[in-house]
Amino acid sequence: MKIFLLFNLLIPATFFIFAINFMPINQVFQFDTSDEGIELIKAILYLDGFSMYTQVWNDQPPLSTVILGFWLNLFGKSIYSARLLTLTYATMLVWSFSQTLRLYLGNFLAILGTLLLIISCNFLRLSVSVMIGLPSLAMVMLSIFILSLYKHNFLKNHSKLLILISGGFFAFSLQIKLFTAFIIPLIIFDLFLFDFHKHDREPKKWRIFLAPLLWFAACIIVFLIIGIACNSLNYEQLLQSHLDHETTTAFLAKNSQILTLSFLLQDFDYLLLAILATTVIIQKKQWENSFPVIWLIISFLALMNHRPVWYHHYLLMSIPLTWLATYGLKLSLGFFHQKNWYSKFKLDNFSQITISYLAAVLVIFSIIVTPVKLGVIILENHQYIQQNKNNIQIVDILLKHKKYTKWLFTDYPIYAFYSGLPVPPEIAVLSHIRIESKSITAEELISVLQIYHPEQVLLCKSKTINNYLIDYLNKNYLKTYQNTRCNHFLLKGIP
Repeated sequence: MKIFLLFNLLIPATFFIFAINFMPINQVFQFDTSDEGIELIKAILYLDGFSMYTQVWNDQPPLSTVILGFWLNLFGKSIYSARLLTLTYATMLVWSFSQTLRLYLGNFLAILGTLLLIISCNFLRLSVSVMIGLPSLAMVMLSIFILSLYKHNFLKNHSKLLILISGGFFAFSLQIKLFTAFIIPLIIFDLFLFDFHKHDREPKKWRIFLAPLLWFAACIIVFLIIGIACNSLNYEQLLQSHLDHETTTAFLAKNSQILTLSFLLQDFDYLLLAILATTVIIQKKQWENSFPVIWLIISFLALMNHRPVWYHHYLLMSIPLTWLATYGLKLSLGFFHQKNWYSKFKLDNFSQITISYLAAVLVIFSIIVTPVKLGVIILENHQYIQQNKNNIQIVDILLKHKKYTKWLFTDYPIYAFYSGLPVPPEIAVLSHIRIESKSITAEELISVLQIYHPEQVLLCKSKTINNYLIDYLNKNYLKTYQNTRCNHFLLKGIP
């Protein structure tokens, strides 16, 4: 009973309370300079009755927008409310991750591994940012945990139900963000491998295909149901906008590769433990522990060949990396269980150094760098708060003219959310990808201005858009404010 309460109540509740108190959720204007504003304004437009993919251009699946819209309608249209929803997703991820580690590595290591995940690079920041990557991976982790229950013979008489539920949760992940799709073959292979060993001596060999087929069928059916219900089966916006030639050539492959390699250095202590763990898993042929190894390798290769790569993509690697690092902690237990273990740290004979000894050294290294990681997070939080002054000043300018404003044209929708002003649905998603790939043209942007006649225009993100519109704006608008990043325009004739 104590273990049940520890993993199902104490650990998730402690994380939730810690994140609320440690992260300045209500003090920071924006944790992300692009995605938070886009996700918030999409939810507001959805609440206002605009349909995604027909009226609102949207290159992401709909589920997160639908849930966020419902949440804001229920708890208020505030940044604090929206960030609490992301924190709820993060708590689900922490819970399912700890439960999965508990099944594979035991209670004590599951607690330590969960702590490693929480303090890993950018995890706390992403836990309170209104973005879709972490919610999508929360659903993946739930799916993996439920499959782990199946593999550990939980609900023996209803095991197929667990497979169906797992597939359904993975479909939820895909309908939040498609970047988890590469994990599908890994899960199918893992299920196939597990059932191959499970039914190896049975005459009905076809049974080894049943679980993978059921899981995949559940995933596809749930995905299609959500897609049809939300009208989101849109190839042009969901896939072509990310994969076409203009998008891939707009960003340098070298930049993606450098950023992906830098991911491995952000939690360097975890990487060293993970390398040690992977070596032991391969050496001892512990294929039941190979899932995070394959996940980490596939995610690394996928990101190395993907354009563009953003900092929040690191979650695709940090989750399996932390899983493997926890296995590395396990390797050190034999050393720390020795009497007077602290006196045994010697390098007299390198050839006699054991795996347990190496793991113990890496664990101590990880303990030493942990305060540094927490210090970096505190410093970053302070920097976010320091940036508030300029942002609030711009919101005040928008609010000054709000009573005369029906529409706000902006490439920085976070300001529209704070000021409570609607944006034309065609430009709610002016993401870096859409701008840099030139998938939206100058003619289309000017057309939006001509159709909606927005009383205020605020341009902050892109020089490209500013160049597209400058002649039209000079003719029809007055510039009322300018700083190093933003230009504010007011329609001529507005007080």
